[in-house]
Amino acid sequence: APCQPCATTGGVPSEARQCDYTGLYYCSSCHWNDLAVVPARAIHNWDFEPRKVSRCSMRYLALMVSRPVLKLREINPLLFNYVEELVEIRKLRQDILLMKPYFITCKEAMEARLLLQLQDRQHFVENDEMYSLQDLIDIEAGRLGCSLTEIHTLFAKHIKLDCERCQAKGFVCELCREGDVLFPFDSHTSVCADCSAVFHRYQHTGAGCGDVGVARGNPELSPPSRDCYYDNSTTCPRCARLSLRKQSLFQDSSTEAES
Repeated sequence: APCQPCATTGGVPSEARQCDYTGLYYCSSCHWNDLAVVPARAIHNWDFEPRKVSRCSMRYLALMVSRPVLKLREINPLLFNYVEELVEIRKLRQDILLMKPYFITCKEAMEARLLLQLQDRQHFVENDEMYSLQDLIDIEAGRLGCSLTEIHTLFAKHIKLDCERCQAKGFVCELCREGDVLFPFDSHTSVCADCSAVFHRYQHTGAGCGDVGVARGNPELSPPSRDCYYDNSTTCPRCARLSLRKQSLFQDSSTEAES
């Protein structure tokens, strides 16, 4: 088959060179043996070895490399089962999305422009599903994990230590009412899917949820782990309270209408 760019411009084909991105053959004028990471190989094989691509493919890949157009969960969901770094990055991104509401309602955070720490990866503060090819390259190289962990630590420090307003938006576990103030991005918490209330999800070192045995000096009596929310038949006290309040308001409005 003739080289498509040459056939279009009327050039004369010469040596045939295959582009690893398109799978097509090009002449030496259209294929300079440029090297680039091929997205399909990265997504399906976690292979980041640069391959020879044509000039037009090289320009296209350079244009798209930083654009978040890859939805890995749909393209290759099994990748998360084999690449531990991807799971870590996804968890960090999910935590950052949980931190975002604190920042957009915090005057100090807005003045400090904390979210601009991710201005080069704006999609990280918009969703946790889309990736760019550059994201994958940086994950494989170990760069993204380090930088994102630093940003995550900075964000958490502002919310939990530096800012009183953000601290005031923390939660107390309503099932045991013990322990420290909880935040939805803490690793030891469970979050109600309906009302976003936060509960303990692990055994504490002090007297608190799931630590009765330890508090009494009998660590062997205490289970290895405990989840306040799921150990209480998934009953969320905040949801129950909100439901009762709605019923009360409905009854009051009905009574007023009848009178």
